[in-house]
Amino acid sequence: MKYANYIILTLLLGAAFLLKEHINISTNLLSLFASKESIEKLSIASKLGYSKEMLIAIKGFDNSAKTKVYSLSQKLKTIDGIKSVQSTLTPSDAQLQYYKNNFALIASFDDKEQSVQSVKRQLQELYNSMTTNIFYTSVDKNDPLKLFNISNTHQSNLSHKGDFLALGDFGYLIRVSTDVSASQMNEAKILYEKVHLVLKEYPDAVAFAPFFYTVENSTKIKNDVKWIIILSSLVLILIYYILIKNIRLLSHTLLALSSSMLFATLVSTLIYSNFNILSLAFGMSVTAVSIDYLLHYYFHNFFQSGKKIDKNVLYGFLTTTVAFVIFSFIPIPIISQISFFAVASLSFAYLLFTFIFPKLQIQEYKQETIIKKSSKKLSASLFFTLSILLLSFSIYNLSLDNNIRNLDYQNTKLMDKEEFFKSSIKTNLKPIIVQAKSKEELITNLHLLHLRVPNSFSLATFVQDKESCEKKRKLLTNYDFSRLNSIINEHAAKIGFKKGYFKESYSFTENLAECKIPKLDIFNSYNLYAYNDKNSYSTIALVDNISKASSFNFVTNIDAKEMFKKQANKMYDDLALYSSLVILAVFVLLFFSVKAKFLYALNYIIFPSSLVLAVLSVFYTINLMHLFSLIILIAIGIDYGIYMSNTKEQANTVLAIRYSLLSTFAGFGVLVFSSIVALESIGMVISLGIISIFILIRSMK
Repeated sequence: MKYANYIILTLLLGAAFLLKEHINISTNLLSLFASKESIEKLSIASKLGYSKEMLIAIKGFDNSAKTKVYSLSQKLKTIDGIKSVQSTLTPSDAQLQYYKNNFALIASFDDKEQSVQSVKRQLQELYNSMTTNIFYTSVDKNDPLKLFNISNTHQSNLSHKGDFLALGDFGYLIRVSTDVSASQMNEAKILYEKVHLVLKEYPDAVAFAPFFYTVENSTKIKNDVKWIIILSSLVLILIYYILIKNIRLLSHTLLALSSSMLFATLVSTLIYSNFNILSLAFGMSVTAVSIDYLLHYYFHNFFQSGKKIDKNVLYGFLTTTVAFVIFSFIPIPIISQISFFAVASLSFAYLLFTFIFPKLQIQEYKQETIIKKSSKKLSASLFFTLSILLLSFSIYNLSLDNNIRNLDYQNTKLMDKEEFFKSSIKTNLKPIIVQAKSKEELITNLHLLHLRVPNSFSLATFVQDKESCEKKRKLLTNYDFSRLNSIINEHAAKIGFKKGYFKESYSFTENLAECKIPKLDIFNSYNLYAYNDKNSYSTIALVDNISKASSFNFVTNIDAKEMFKKQANKMYDDLALYSSLVILAVFVLLFFSVKAKFLYALNYIIFPSSLVLAVLSVFYTINLMHLFSLIILIAIGIDYGIYMSNTKEQANTVLAIRYSLLSTFAGFGVLVFSSIVALESIGMVISLGIISIFILIRSMK
C-alpha cells in the first residue's frame, strides 16, 4: 500500500490522457453569470448580427482621411470572417434596384388632386428657379411636382459627412460586419490578429468590437489563473514542508492533493460541457482546505491509533460537503461549478487521508511546539454579542453591486474605447428582437412597433407590410396620372420648357410592382438582418423607448445592461434561498455535533462572517462572489468550531487549526492579487475570515 498514492495518480493521469478530447475548459465568463434564457436571447441576437459588428474610426475629415478610409476598407474586405465593409451611405446595387422597382409604393405620396392652376403655378416656379438661380437647380422629370418623397427611407441611424459615415466630430467611420460573435473563442482570436495586423499601418485609427473582449480578457484570465496556481502551489509546498517536516509524508500529501484536484477536474469537465477556468482556479483553492483532515489526523496520531474513523474530522467533512452539495444545485453556473468541484475534490481527499494514509506507516507525531495559554481570554457570549453588533452595523451600511460585468477582468483600455464609440455616436436607440411566425407577419409586427415607437430603425423603415402596400397600390391605381401628365406637358411648353420635356412624368406608376416581401438580406449593410429557423423569423430593431416596445408580446429586450441587472437581482434571490438552506443544515449538524458548546462553536461561524461583512460594508460594494465566499467561510469555520468544542487535546488541536489556517490562507490568499474581480473578491473574504478565526483561537475561552 505504500505506493497507493503513486498508483492512484498514475491511473488518473492515464484517464486524463484517454479523455483529453472531452476535457474542455472555457474562459467565457458570460456562461458563468448569464441565465440560460439570457444566453438564448443573445444567441439569437448574435445570429442577427448584434455584437458581431466592428467599428473603426479614422481621425479627421480631410482628403487624407478619406484616402485612409478607402484603402483600409479595401484591405478589410480581403480578410476571412468579414462579411461586409461600409464607409458611405451609398446604397448597394441590390438596394438601388429595389428602390427603382418599388419607388412608387415605398415613397410617401401626396394624393391631393392637382388643379390646372396649381400645376401651372408649380411649373412656373420651377422654370423661374432654373432661369434665374445662379446655382444649379435639379429637376426630376419623372416627378416635377414632387408628389413622391423617399428622403427619409434610405437613411441609416448613423451620422455622416457628405456621403461618408462619420463618428461625431472625431472623424470618418467604417462599419464592419463579421461572422464572429463574442462567444466564438477560436474564430475571434484569428480575426482579431488579422485585423490588428492591418491596423498597424493606420496608427490614428481606433477600433472596437465586442469580440475584442473575448480575445484580450481570455488571454489575461488564462495568464492570471496560471500564475495564481503556480504561486499558490509554491506557497503551499513551502508551508507544508515547514509544517509537516517529513519529506515522505509531504510527498504523499502532495500526491493526494494532486489526485483530488485531477479527479475533480475530470469529473467536472465530463459533467459540465463548459467548465470554466475560474471555477477550476477557485476549486483548486478549495481543495487546499482538505489538508485540514491530514493535519488533524497527523497531530492527533490518528494513523497510529488503529481507529477507522475520527468523528470530529468526519463531522467537519460532512458539514463542509453538505454546504457544497446544496450549492451545487443553485442556478448560478459559477457557484454550482465551484461547489461540484469542491464536493468531488474534498470527498476524494477525505477518502485518501482516512483510508489510504493509515497504511503508509507514517511516523508518530511528537509535540515540539508548546502553545502558551493566554490568561486574558474573553467569553463566548461576549464574542457573540460583538458579532451581533457588527452584523447590525453591516446590514445598515452595506450596498449590493448588481452589475455582473464588474466581476470580470476590468479591461479599462478596451472599456474606454467602447465608451468612446458610444458617446461619439450619440444615439439613444437601443436594440430589441422582434419575432414572428412568417416573414409577412414579421414586417407587420415591425410596422405595429413603429406606430407605437415612432423613433425607431428597422426593416419597416424600408419595407411595407402587405396590407399597407395593397392600400397604396389601390390609391395609385385610382389616381389619374394620365390626366396629370397631359396637363403638365400642355402647360410646360407654354411656360417655356422644351416640348416633350416632361413626356415621361409619372409613367413609373403605370406598371406597379406586386406587393411581395423582398429578399431582406439586401438591407444587411444597415446591420438589419433577418434570421429564420423552422418555427419563427427574427430581426433586430432599434428603438428609443424599450418599455413601450416591450408591451408587445413579439418583442424581446436584449439590452445587456438591463439583462444583467435583472439577472443579478435573481442571483441574489437564489443565493439568499440556498444560503438559508445551507445555514439551516450547518446549524443542525453543529447542534448534533457539539450540543452543550453550541454557542462556543457558533462563534466560529458568526464572528468571522460579521467581521468580514463589517469591513466589506465600509470599503467595498458587496458583490455576488463576496456573499458566496461568506458561505464558504461558514463551511470552513464550522469545522474549526467542531474541533475546538470536542477536542480532548486542545494544544494539538490548536496547532492543527493554526497550520490548517496557514494552508487555507496560502490557497486563497493569493487570489487577492488577481486582476479578476471575482477571484479577488473570494480571496479578500477568505483572508479576512482566516484572520478573524485566528483572533477567536487566541482570545475566546
